[in-house]
Amino acid sequence: MNDNFINEYFGIGIQNGKTPENLGVLWRSAQNLGATFIFTIGNRYAKQACDTHDAVKAIPYFHYDTFEAFFENLPKGARLVGVELDEKASDLETFEHPRRCVYLLGAEDHGLSKKVMDKCHNLVKFKSEKSLNVAVAGTIIMYDRNLSKPRS
Repeated sequence: MNDNFINEYFGIGIQNGKTPENLGVLWRSAQNLGATFIFTIGNRYAKQACDTHDAVKAIPYFHYDTFEAFFENLPKGARLVGVELDEKASDLETFEHPRRCVYLLGAEDHGLSKKVMDKCHNLVKFKSEKSLNVAVAGTIIMYDRNLSKPRS
């Protein structure tokens, strides 16, 4: 029997992404780095030229109009991990990625709202004085997840 509390998986997505190109790059990285699914909240974009592997057809893609709709549909047992440059966030270098989680990124110019951060089970950041491009930030998170590190 397949037990989703034993198996590992992760999804990654953007809330109110600023540009469709960022989303396409994130989708391509997500497919290459083992994401189980991808999603958007708020802004929704069609296929992007920068998604050269057509990840949106290779792994499940979900869209939610609001954060509340997204939060109500988190997979059972999954932890919501917000990626945000915030003093309450754990450093990526020592962060133990949950076995089953969903990574949420905000747009570069707004980041995640306090309301959204309060709903996250974990917040994670990496050493950067300023915010990074959202697709780059998401790719760094997924790359780190693939390193041999303990899981929580």
